[in-house]
Amino acid sequence: MSTVFISYRRDDSQGFAGRLEDDLSEALGDEQVFRDREIPAGIDFVDHLESHLAEAAVVLVLIGPRWIDIRDAQGRRRLDVDDDWVRREIERALAGGVPVVPVLVGGARMPAAGDLPAGIAALARRQAFALDDARWTRDLDALLEQLQVLSPSLARKRPAPIAVGRPPAARSRPWTAPVLRWLGGQIGRLLGFVALAFVAYVLVRALGGHDANHMLDRVIDTALEQLRLLLD
Repeated sequence: MSTVFISYRRDDSQGFAGRLEDDLSEALGDEQVFRDREIPAGIDFVDHLESHLAEAAVVLVLIGPRWIDIRDAQGRRRLDVDDDWVRREIERALAGGVPVVPVLVGGARMPAAGDLPAGIAALARRQAFALDDARWTRDLDALLEQLQVLSPSLARKRPAPIAVGRPPAARSRPWTAPVLRWLGGQIGRLLGFVALAFVAYVLVRALGGHDANHMLDRVIDTALEQLRLLLD
């Protein structure tokens, strides 16, 4: 299966690698993106990584600001150590003729050939692609287009179809549901007020004396007069 293999250093670009894996997986499908995030227990990790490299249609080498200078516990630059796995990933991809794309993140610059070990010096001649955090979505779309040029098998997933049976109004005007709920609540309150006023009217008429009924008539006449003026 053709996949996108993401090569990176945890101490340099782990956050960018995770974000890129998530976004590429969403666009292409989980099965078409590999990063050494979860290697099963008991598995030979070298064999595991090499098997995924063998399936790679494209290898993305994430290069952050510290990528070229990170050192091990003995103070050696890790790229200069023969068994450094990032170096081995790049060497195998270059030797196997797999398209290798340097992806610059965090404002990093492309290293010169003289700054790289001889086995991966050819990486410096590969056209780099920059992913800017401030333009991530736009840059990611451009990267996806480039990946599909390099390997047409890396096709984007089709968008999910609109659910059958949903009324068009619900799809095109999602704000109608909360508006209708609000109107229903207001009408319910109005009807409750009208019912309460009617009960009060009946009680006053039945139990009130002459003065109370006369005052109620005046209140009703005044309210009707105000309503008539409002409607005119």
